[in-house]
Amino acid sequence: MSLLVRYTLASAEDHTRQVDAMRALVAGLTFEGVAGLHYSCFKTDEPTQFIGVLEFPDDATKQASLDSPSFAAYRATVGPTFATPPQMTQITAIASTGG
Repeated sequence: MSLLVRYTLASAEDHTRQVDAMRALVAGLTFEGVAGLHYSCFKTDEPTQFIGVLEFPDDATKQASLDSPSFAAYRATVGPTFATPPQMTQITAIASTGG
């Protein structure tokens, strides 16, 4: 199970803040050690557009990550800078070079 999350900032002025917040989010989730969770963050050529890929084995793991202190801190830090709420799309892997 996976989610593709699209983040859109209201202003390019918040680009660095978003990059820092995403790095802190990943570090926090790694420290919290939610079993089975893999979260990757990407910036795009457009300074207001970011993408997250959340991979998890089941709904309980997904919810544990979304309810984590790290996600709460992330939302508090950059939530007010979003132009729209993050857009989530459920995705399913069909092929990968990763394990």
